[in-house]
Amino acid sequence: MPEVSVTPLGPDLYLIDAFMHDRPENLACYLFDTPQRVLIECGPSRYIGHLFEALDHLGINDIGTLAVTHIHLDHAGGAGHFAARFPSARVAVHTLGAPHLADPSRLLASSAQAYAQDPGRGDWGPMEPIDPSRLLVLDEGDRLPLGNGRFIEVMYAPGHARHHLVYFEAETGAALVGDEVGVCFPHGHAVQPNTPPPDFDPHQITEQLHRIAARSPSFLGFAHYGPHLNPPAALAEAEEQLWEWVRWIESQGPQGPAVEDFRDWVLDGHRRRGMAEEHVAHYDAHTFWPMQPAGVKRWLDKRASGG
Repeated sequence: MPEVSVTPLGPDLYLIDAFMHDRPENLACYLFDTPQRVLIECGPSRYIGHLFEALDHLGINDIGTLAVTHIHLDHAGGAGHFAARFPSARVAVHTLGAPHLADPSRLLASSAQAYAQDPGRGDWGPMEPIDPSRLLVLDEGDRLPLGNGRFIEVMYAPGHARHHLVYFEAETGAALVGDEVGVCFPHGHAVQPNTPPPDFDPHQITEQLHRIAARSPSFLGFAHYGPHLNPPAALAEAEEQLWEWVRWIESQGPQGPAVEDFRDWVLDGHRRRGMAEEHVAHYDAHTFWPMQPAGVKRWLDKRASGG
């Protein structure tokens, strides 16, 4: 059984390792332990017990708001289970994601197609519907109060997903970026894009990277995984890698690359940039390889058809 892992990041802000897939450093949840507690991300239902254990360890028996960056299963699949565990909590989500948390049937069907398996019996576990009265619908410019005059600012950030949000908090300087910037495992903090279908759009992501940079955050809180303390470097690397992926996949012709060829090209790129082999293996074990080129290819095809 994984151990509880809680890391202080600033005034009343903690990173909780959710031990997704029963492995460390897969999914970071961010807890503001303030008078009006807010938790960012909860992970899939299959592994949400690890999050509950961490909250118990901290002596926390109530949460004001669970806020998800987006509704993909690795971020929000356990939101209904969380709502049952904390009956006074609200669940905050972008307006386009809210209907899918109230009735997750379409989301689960879409995920089953993307993952080629029933997510309820696979890596993620089932989703429980959330009473719409408990959903807090968010959009650009909204604020989540933390108490004592503090609040989280909300930025609408499509590109990875059309229902994606980024959260900013001034006192800690945190920008909690979900998957919008990509994935950034802590071994050397190399940034890698995250480009699943159906919503991936590199132009939208580039716009969001520039908007995040304009806020001059103290650190980026990646969901996968943890804080990056040099936001300008991370955001520049994210943009460079994003367009390198698009150009390479486009160069592979109308059918796109084989998944194995894409995977090898990405990992070889990490090696060329000096990443140690054990850290390359860390990326290899944590990336959903078939979904990445599929998302880019879908965008390229849509662009070619004038969509």
